[in-house]
Amino acid sequence: MPEVHPVIGFYSPSEDEVIWKTRIERDLPAFQFELLEYVEEKQFVKYALVWSPPNGLLNTFENLKAVFVLGAGVDALLRDPNLPSIPIVRLEDAGMAQQMAHYVIYGVLRFQRRFEEYEDFQIIKQWKPLVHIEPIEQFSVGVMGLGAIGLVVAEQVSRLGFPVLGWSTSPKEIDGIRTFYGEDGLVRFLAEARVVVDLLPLTAATEKLINRKFLNRMSADSFLINIGRGAHLLEDDLLEALEQRVIAGAMLDVFEQEPLPLENPLWNHPKVIVTPHVSGITMPQVALDQIISNIKLLESGGTPKALVDRKKGY
Repeated sequence: MPEVHPVIGFYSPSEDEVIWKTRIERDLPAFQFELLEYVEEKQFVKYALVWSPPNGLLNTFENLKAVFVLGAGVDALLRDPNLPSIPIVRLEDAGMAQQMAHYVIYGVLRFQRRFEEYEDFQIIKQWKPLVHIEPIEQFSVGVMGLGAIGLVVAEQVSRLGFPVLGWSTSPKEIDGIRTFYGEDGLVRFLAEARVVVDLLPLTAATEKLINRKFLNRMSADSFLINIGRGAHLLEDDLLEALEQRVIAGAMLDVFEQEPLPLENPLWNHPKVIVTPHVSGITMPQVALDQIISNIKLLESGGTPKALVDRKKGY
């Protein structure tokens, strides 16, 4: 009778499973690697590595011991009403913080140097230097969410010479960054920031946070960068704010519905930059280092790092 190995199951619509299979089978030889949707003997699946699995899928594996999420956010997984009561482990950065800092820096420089206007001039072949560029010392950047990724973004933007503000739900002190917290702090934060960068987790408190009231608190010459969660932003309220010139523009990487529907007006809005959820792309080898280390911890009776607090939602 052939020897039966426990299974590490994998599900991701966007990842090349070969990379993950190669490392898992090399570094965890006691396990087999299988795609979750094709597993026949489900009782042998011990761990699951997933990104956006269908609701109810994980609940079909009765001996599942832990779930590893292949990205920074766990909110989609937590919305599964049939999610089993087992540990959920998120990635700690996995190379995403640096990418997201670069994404924000690109957006901030684009807005501060008015590069979108040069793109318009190029289309009509107009040679028109813009002599008024606002000094970076007066172009403050506000980062919402000061966790592991938000802190990297804030620090790297600050190194370029931009004044950086930070907002979080609870008080934090960070050298070189003026921090705000709570509802009162949010009002002052939004009034001062020329670029507002959303990096918050999705919780009951942050869902639909960026709405008409929020946008009206921003200055008319300010910009929004959303690389947090699509559910943070009410897109109709943003479109209204842009049409009424409540804010000057937006750069969006996450949306209420992904892929962004073809009929969505954000695609063609002259004041909106759309990117397809690429501000932070999971680096498989870095992610695998963390996942393999955590599986070894679990196998030895330890507690994995980056364990998700279901009550907090992250």
